[in-house]
Amino acid sequence: MEIRSILFPTDFSEPASRALDHALVLAHHFGTKLTLLHVETPYESDPANPRHEFPEPGELFTRFRGQSTDRLAGTEPPVRQEDIEIEEVVLRGISAAREILAYADENRVDMILMGTHGRGAIGHFILGSTTERVVHGALVPVLTIQHGEDRFVAKGGRYEKVLIPVDFSEASRKALEYGVEIAGRFGSELELVHVIEPVLAPQALFAGGASPVAIDPDIRQRSRTALADFAGDLLPERYEFLLKSGRPHHEIISTIRERNCDLLIIANQGWNALD
Repeated sequence: MEIRSILFPTDFSEPASRALDHALVLAHHFGTKLTLLHVETPYESDPANPRHEFPEPGELFTRFRGQSTDRLAGTEPPVRQEDIEIEEVVLRGISAAREILAYADENRVDMILMGTHGRGAIGHFILGSTTERVVHGALVPVLTIQHGEDRFVAKGGRYEKVLIPVDFSEASRKALEYGVEIAGRFGSELELVHVIEPVLAPQALFAGGASPVAIDPDIRQRSRTALADFAGDLLPERYEFLLKSGRPHHEIISTIRERNCDLLIIANQGWNALD
């Protein structure tokens, strides 16, 4: 796996500024080009403007440089401007998500990194309309950074624990490939989780609602064997394998909280979404 270019769409909001910390550090770690992209839409620029005109781009480039310079100064460990190739792009269109996806495709970027606008207890998994459209439409991995307390900066620009759900699909194998690479670059602990969904089988009727793991004592070992066959030589020497039973989205969220994970890498409709 090789990451040569990272696309960072920004609306200059506080969530975007926080997400830029991640983009700068990742670009530095991978030695990649970082493209800062802002999409100007007439309706978002000035809703009170009856002609819905686009603003001039000069001010936007000034804001780009201000945002990137401010965040570079605050990264830990420090990242210097000269250490990263940064490109600034302004596009104009009716749909920000459509322009982001088109740019990523036309310029063959390897990863998209975006902030989210979700708030509150459930906000961790609410992306915001533009980010959600990009996640579902992108043909490359998308790293989304939640809005709120940023442990990434507090931990010195490191992902200490990376979690990858595995369902033995081709998409989850691709997610595993990216996860192993990122964990290796940051020296992160790597945890893999496989969730078995309960089915109404005859033996379950007599087990008092026990989980498949409790009903079948050999399922854990069979899952480990299946993981080894599935992952091949992708797996590093050190990782932890977790086997859960229940609704996958509930168990994944629960695992993130219980294990205090910093980065979730999960397959999404045939490709990758990272959070």
